[in-house]
Formats: sequence, structure tokens, C-alpha cells
Amino acid sequence: MRSLALGLLLTFVGITAANAASCSSWKATCEKRGGGADCQVKFDQCMATGTFTEGAKFGGATHSGVTKK
Repeated sequence: MRSLALGLLLTFVGITAANAASCSSWKATCEKRGGGADCQVKFDQCMATGTFTEGAKFGGATHSGVTKK
């Protein structure tokens, strides 16, 4: 029972850490992928909303709870 609780806790911490990326780190990722001027638009939206949506070419996933920095 304790190992199950520990496993669930570690999974939750891992998910939280993945969602804790910053707007600037997502912008850098976008730029590395060749997103061009679209990266600045996504960055500005991220700073306003705390969410970052990847381009359709990379799955179009929306990441919420992103640190505004």
C-alpha cells in the first residue's frame, strides 16, 4: 500500500514538473523547431494566459500552468 501511494506521488510530481515549464523556455523550443515569427505570437499569448500551444506540426498540444517568465 505504501509503495502504491509513493508511486502515485512520484507520478504526480513528474506531471507537475512537466507542466511547470516557462513561457520563455517554450519560446526557445519553438524557435529551435523553426517556428519563426509565430513563436513571438505564442510567447505573447503564453504571457497573457499561462498556456502554450505547440504548432500543429508537433502535435498541437496545449500546455497549461506554464510559468509566466
